[in-house]
Amino acid sequence: MERLGSVSRRMVMRLSVSVLLTDDLTGEPVKGSGARVWIDGQKPPIKKDDGRNIFVDLPEGEYVLNAEGGFYAHTEVQCRVSSGKAENITVRLLPNRLYPVPPDTVRIEGKAVPDTAVRIYSADRASAYKLLSDVKNESSVIGIYHGDGINIEGKLLKIISPAGKGEYIRVLSAENSERSEYLLSDGLKAAYPKIGTVIVPVSECMTDADGDFMLLLRNSSGGSEMICEVQNGKKTTVKSIDISGSNYIKTDLMK
Repeated sequence: MERLGSVSRRMVMRLSVSVLLTDDLTGEPVKGSGARVWIDGQKPPIKKDDGRNIFVDLPEGEYVLNAEGGFYAHTEVQCRVSSGKAENITVRLLPNRLYPVPPDTVRIEGKAVPDTAVRIYSADRASAYKLLSDVKNESSVIGIYHGDGINIEGKLLKIISPAGKGEYIRVLSAENSERSEYLLSDGLKAAYPKIGTVIVPVSECMTDADGDFMLLLRNSSGGSEMICEVQNGKKTTVKSIDISGSNYIKTDLMK
């Protein structure tokens, strides 16, 4: 009688996307709080001890990363999977109303158009981040100097030219170990000179179906005057908010 030997096979998986979930307020990795990340129609990621979520064997193409859970609202980030290159992406989780608010934090609540993006940043240019070199139109990698020690991977920023014009940019990941060069989610829509250009960190959220929103700001955000922008399609509403003297601000962005 012929004896059948056992055959062992080694399964080789191709790393497609590595996702790290971080707290948008603190910049620290989120490992608990029931937070999770997924791509609709794809297998769940492999969870690592360091907090990374690994997606493997994804076909080439564009994907939407979904993340939420516990103290954090639902967030979506676009990513692209290319042959032969694995993407390392940081997704910033935005605090929801269940978030345990630290004492050194300003809480802003208000009303705006339902299902609309609300973004707030400091008007103080002295505390803004700086460009390390000139950048051209359509550049997707830029040098940023920020001395506050906060991890900005995955962060939404606004780059503003000396003339006051600007655009929102999303950092995907650091391009070097010094964390001075960063890969952006999209190419820049304009060119920006090193001298006079500033980059400000942005706090963001979406209003709910009733138009209510809640945003948290670190007291170290810089200055007391904040610029609030509400994006509703092609229309942008801008309002200045003074956060001095209070850790709780109520505002109506419908006016």
